[in-house]
Amino acid sequence: MVTLRDQHDRIESAKADLASRRSSATSADRLVTVTMDSRNSVVGIKFNTTKYRTMPPEQLARTLLEVLERARLDMADTVVEVFGPLMDQRDDLRAAMTGNTEVDKVFSALWKEAPADAFGRGRD
Repeated sequence: MVTLRDQHDRIESAKADLASRRSSATSADRLVTVTMDSRNSVVGIKFNTTKYRTMPPEQLARTLLEVLERARLDMADTVVEVFGPLMDQRDDLRAAMTGNTEVDKVFSALWKEAPADAFGRGRD
């Protein structure tokens, strides 16, 4: 069973891992590459050619929006990759916090059979 400390350490490790990740996408025509960090902040825009200087503004805007969206989606996949393994442990952690583990079930049966003052307090 995963302890709260173990889970905390895994979350902190995943956060540190994610903070170091970047996501880049390049337009289909290779005009521009956009790089985003794990907070979906744009940390780089690189024009790979000078074609952007003669493009109609609407076309350049569409190209930038398309590349920004692809970089954002790629980062979303990265977040799932990093945090996905932690999600499998969520049920164990929730059970431990609410007293619903297998061990709690065993002790629950003993608790019900024990005299009301057996553990120095009355039963709930």
